[in-house]
Amino acid sequence: MNVTVYCGSSPCRNPHFELAARELGAWLASAGHALVYGGSSVGLMGVISRTVLEAGGTVYGVEPRFFIEAGVAQHDLTELYVVETMSERKAKMIELGDAFVALPGGVGTLEEISEIFSRIRLGFEPAECYLLNIDGFYDELRRFLLTMGDEGFLSTTDIERFRFPESVDELAAMFEERERKPLQPRATATELNPNITCR
Repeated sequence: MNVTVYCGSSPCRNPHFELAARELGAWLASAGHALVYGGSSVGLMGVISRTVLEAGGTVYGVEPRFFIEAGVAQHDLTELYVVETMSERKAKMIELGDAFVALPGGVGTLEEISEIFSRIRLGFEPAECYLLNIDGFYDELRRFLLTMGDEGFLSTTDIERFRFPESVDELAAMFEERERKPLQPRATATELNPNITCR
């Protein structure tokens, strides 16, 4: 399985975040999953990619050309996809991914996982996503999503598909559960717009 991981490229202050990135990378490699990520060598992005590579795993990076020219691309990746824009990067990471995980990160990470939220809300693939809630990092976001539900902007089913494991072990258990009982995307184009006539 290709697992797309979104995470910060800036240095983080909480050492538990880096530890979680290492644990996630080690688990991906040991479980035979490939890492899909943003291609950089810095921050948590660098930590997780190096961990997977050092464990003999597969890593696909997707990096805009201007970051490569700035010298922050990770070397020795299994494959590096070079794109021109951040939008192309996001689209390629979604195209390559089978499952989607967010480690702690900044506004870029939030933007990327928010697009996955939208896809789940619309009933497209993936059927669910995972935010590694290390030391409660995503507690406020989780509460905000619940507020959206209270106000009618999200359904209970939507919210249940946004998963918040608090450790890599809990994430791994969720993956095993989903392999036993796969969820299906919930909508077709016709269901989204009943006025569409399929031919």
